Amino acid sequence: VPFGYTEFIDDLTSQVEKNIIPMSRIDDAVYRILRVKFTMGLFENPYADRSLVGELGKHEHRELAREAVRKSLVLLKNGKYASTPLLPLPKKAGKILVAGSHADNLGNQCGGWTIEWQGDTGND
Repeated sequence: VPFGYTEFIDDLTSQVEKNIIPMSRIDDAVYRILRVKFTMGLFENPYADRSLVGELGKHEHRELAREAVRKSLVLLKNGKYASTPLLPLPKKAGKILVAGSHADNLGNQCGGWTIEWQGDTGND
């Protein structure tokens, strides 16, 4: 998927027009998305309840998110050679450099369909 959502839309449209991706695949994806939205009541109550803003980022929610990551994280390659894996890091490891355009941008770290695509950086 391209970084920009408009590129994705253009590319997907082109692939559907060329019959590379069948329209039935698009219909299936839309059906699954709409089913969840209907189940969640997003068409009856489309706006966020601002009184719940204080619930965001609570310690217990972050702990649950960390647990989900621990249970679902998949390491595809652990270093260049099996004899010298990079992970786990030593307990007394010094500093770890996090670099790149996403290093200090919470919106980008959250992924495509979240804060960043809603027009916010996530750092405000």
